Amino acid sequence: MELSEKLISLAQKYESADFLQKDPSQFMHRYKDERTAETVAFIAANLAFGRREQILSHVESILAAAGSSPVDWILSQKYKNLFPENNISFYRMYTNTDMRIFFDTLRAILEENESLGAFFKKKWQKAVEEQGAGHEKEGRIYLHQVIASAFPCDCALLPHSKDSAAKKVNMLLRWLVRDSSPVDLGLWTWFSKKDLLMPLDTHVMQQSNELGLISSKSANLRTALELTKKVAEIFPGDPVKADFALFGMGVDSSIQQSAL
Repeated sequence: MELSEKLISLAQKYESADFLQKDPSQFMHRYKDERTAETVAFIAANLAFGRREQILSHVESILAAAGSSPVDWILSQKYKNLFPENNISFYRMYTNTDMRIFFDTLRAILEENESLGAFFKKKWQKAVEEQGAGHEKEGRIYLHQVIASAFPCDCALLPHSKDSAAKKVNMLLRWLVRDSSPVDLGLWTWFSKKDLLMPLDTHVMQQSNELGLISSKSANLRTALELTKKVAEIFPGDPVKADFALFGMGVDSSIQQSAL
C-alpha cells in the first residue's frame, strides 16, 4: 500500500467517536453551549502534554471545581480558590500562579467579548490587515502566534517564541476549526481548515520521521510547516486530518512496544 493510501485509511480509522475516550478533546463535547465548549477546549488543550492519564485527571479536577458552568466560574474568579498564588506545582512545571495567570487572561477576554472565538477573530483580522499594509516586516504571521500574544509573557502555558511549533495551540485550532468531524467541533468558521498547521506531538514527530515525511528531529515552526506542506498533498484542503493517522499510529506503536 502506498504511503498516501495508508495515511488516508488510518485517518478514517482513527477519526471516530472512539478517539474521544482517551483524548483531552473529550471534555469540550460535554457542553452544548458554544462559548462554554470553546473555553473548556482552551483549558484542556493547554494542559495537553505528558502522560494522557495525567492530562485527563488534571483537566477533570478543574472541571469538577468549575461545576456546571465553567464560564461563570471563570467570570466570578472562583478559580482563585483552586489556584492560590504560589509556586506549588499544579501539573508538572505549571505552578498554581501559572494557572492563575492563564485564567486571569481568559476571564479578561470573556468579560469584554461575546466569546473567545469572537475575540480572536477580531485579533486575527487586525493582524492580517496590518500585515497587508506592510506593518509586519518579519514574514508571515500565524494564528497560533496571534492567540499566544493575547496572553502575557509570564503565562507559561502559551508559547511566546516565534519559532515555536506551538503544538498545544495548533491542536486546539484543529479542534475548533475542522468541521464535519466526530472529534473536532468546527466552531470557528471564520478560519479555513486548509490553513491549519500540524500539531507536532511526540508520536506525530516519531511517525513522520519513520515514514520519511520529514527529516528533522526538532519540533519547531519550520518542521510544522514542512510536515503540513507534505501531508497537504495527501489531504488537500484539510492537511491536519493527517494528525489522526500519525498520532494513532504512534500510540498503537507505543502500546505494542510496551507489551513486548
